[in-house]
Amino acid sequence: MAADTPNDSSLFEIPPQQLLSAIRTAASGGDVEPIPKYLLARCGLLGESQLTDAGLALFKLAWVMRKDKEANQALGQALRQLNPLQVIEQELRGLGPVPEDGVLDLLHQHRAVSTETTVTDIRPTLRWLSGVGLLAYSTKLKTVRSLAPAPDAALAGEVQAIASMISPRTPFLNVVKLRRVIRPLKGVVWWADPHFGARALEELAEELRLEDVTEIRIISGDAENVISNKSLKDFERFQQEMSNYNIVAQWRVDRRGVRDWHDRWLGDDKVVWNVPPINTLFKNDYSEISPTSERPPFDQWWRRATPR
Repeated sequence: MAADTPNDSSLFEIPPQQLLSAIRTAASGGDVEPIPKYLLARCGLLGESQLTDAGLALFKLAWVMRKDKEANQALGQALRQLNPLQVIEQELRGLGPVPEDGVLDLLHQHRAVSTETTVTDIRPTLRWLSGVGLLAYSTKLKTVRSLAPAPDAALAGEVQAIASMISPRTPFLNVVKLRRVIRPLKGVVWWADPHFGARALEELAEELRLEDVTEIRIISGDAENVISNKSLKDFERFQQEMSNYNIVAQWRVDRRGVRDWHDRWLGDDKVVWNVPPINTLFKNDYSEISPTSERPPFDQWWRRATPR
């Protein structure tokens, strides 16, 4: 089942204990093997050279406090954003127990696992995921049941059903969910995304209540396709239009070697959301929009970043 390069389906190739061991290796500055390195980075536990804050918290839980049950549950929650788990949560919601063969066919359909993957390959991971409460797997009946809450059970501030999955099944609603996040933003609006796409400027221009906004601050990485001449021209037009409403729009670049963040956030001075890359959202890949529990240090990143 192993692929030439690690991807989200690599989840089924290694046991969770190996991921926790990789957390310990990373904490001590050791070299992490490619598959654990990919999965930990994909889940926001490992940065370019060290553990993230979430990774350090998991390290302390697993290796300092030695709370095995809690550490496995925390690891499971981190792994939820991987495509195979997104497919299972989203597609099986409300269907009740589904035969494991049917789950495998579903994963194949969404290209969430390789065509060579078998039920035997995924079964150990399904058992572990069931043990940490991410899904229900019956070893007797060989069935899988989604434990994801119904969409209308999720509340985030005053916006109902917004902390939810981005799915290929709902291409229109994917954009609606993003727009519901954008519309209430006030004051200084922040969008931090290492791979910020100029397509996001359209959503800001169309959905923000401009009379409630004073400033728009965009922070990106420095990849060539991000800070291209085309994106600069798009931003200059956006910047000029915002100035007509007395809104200051700025885009700054946090350079490689300095940038120590990898997720994407959208918010204002009171609320912040984790959001998928704009291209992921418009391609309808699996992802998630959810409110954050801790505010990123936007001001720190802003001060060190370079204006476009």
